[in-house]
Amino acid sequence: MMKNQTQRAPGRPRHTKDDPPIQEMIIQTASKRFMEYGYEPVSLHQIAEACHVSKPAIYYHFSSKPELFKVAVTSVLNNVHQHIARILEDAEHLEAGLVSVAEARLTNPHAEIETMLREAEPFLNEEQIREIRLAEHHIYQVLADQFQAAMDNDMFRSNDPMLLAHTFSAMLMLGNRKDALQKYTTNEALAKEIVSIFLRGASA
Repeated sequence: MMKNQTQRAPGRPRHTKDDPPIQEMIIQTASKRFMEYGYEPVSLHQIAEACHVSKPAIYYHFSSKPELFKVAVTSVLNNVHQHIARILEDAEHLEAGLVSVAEARLTNPHAEIETMLREAEPFLNEEQIREIRLAEHHIYQVLADQFQAAMDNDMFRSNDPMLLAHTFSAMLMLGNRKDALQKYTTNEALAKEIVSIFLRGASA
């Protein structure tokens, strides 16, 4: 009897043509878990169970948990970058765009990248850390470009656009503070207040 010449590679998960790509499903599931819980509390076994695949199926696509973490986090950051760029490009003016960016961030709070990286750093190699940092930098850069354009048009006083990008992003960390959210009826109201303070300061 002739043997099947198209045997699956060891550990390769079974799926049909109607299923979402296994690798994409693993990345999406891992992204949600890591962003919600951080690095250490999430195991490959949990991700495999959530994806309804075996643990070897994850190892078929990713060499290790640190590698999966790197791919998952950079995937989230790249999506955030694209989303922010689209919001700012479609906005009627800069303030409206920043309010939309802030509202989106407040609506989807997640673990801070710095906290996650600090926890995961002992397990990551230099290249993995560099790729995550680069994806994070792209988010700051799209904000910095908008602030530089505002300076060029005399809407902002001369300043370091990247510092402004980091400052604005830091203010959005309020999204993880329930006590801040309780004082406002909607995320939009808080977003407008944050942007107002960012653009005009707290002075009367």
